[in-house]
Amino acid sequence: MPRSRRRGEDAAELPSKPSKPTKSRPQKLRIIGGSMRGRTVVYHGGTFTRPMRDSVRENLFNLVGMAVRGAVAIDLFAGTGALSFESLSRGASRAIAIEKSRHAAGFLKSTAETLGVTNQLTVLNGDAFRLGAGVLGPASPNAPLDDTPRLVLLCPPYAMWDSMNEQLRVLIRLAMEHSPPGSLIVAETDKHFDESRLPPGDWDHRVYGGTRLSLIEPLIQCGLRS
Repeated sequence: MPRSRRRGEDAAELPSKPSKPTKSRPQKLRIIGGSMRGRTVVYHGGTFTRPMRDSVRENLFNLVGMAVRGAVAIDLFAGTGALSFESLSRGASRAIAIEKSRHAAGFLKSTAETLGVTNQLTVLNGDAFRLGAGVLGPASPNAPLDDTPRLVLLCPPYAMWDSMNEQLRVLIRLAMEHSPPGSLIVAETDKHFDESRLPPGDWDHRVYGGTRLSLIEPLIQCGLRS
């Protein structure tokens, strides 16, 4: 590896019509590379999701390179699922997308059906901190050994790096301590984010516009996960 998204009115004498909920317009995000290149992922348009820009996603996977091949992509704040689908398109063996919003999770499943990858994508609808800890933490003693490398993607709403920094650090530490050899962890933050608020390690930081991508490979010592 090279060195160096969620952000009353006074009563009137006469009753007024209830306001209609704001409707968002679905948009399409394109898959940039791999076997599904050019195909689209539907973004539901909800303001609770901030899709990674195409140009940043392209730069991200240029940095990831061959590490995605055969890996399990773990997309902790999946949103549109664009990172999960991009990973599958570029050779990931499977992907786990964790998304809290039922609305967004429904779009994720629908897109997986359209792209024909339902057998490769597991969509978990729930809290990323609770579910993510179970996915990233130590395997059950009765579980078969799985040494498949991981591509761990943490792209939460930028404000969460301040409001829930310690919880995010816990997820990163779990990934660093329990990911098999050959794994890669990616954290997306605002470009002004203080790098020292990430867990200590040999991070590779890259800035693209207003976005910072920070990548790290979990250390392997004496053939064991650290």
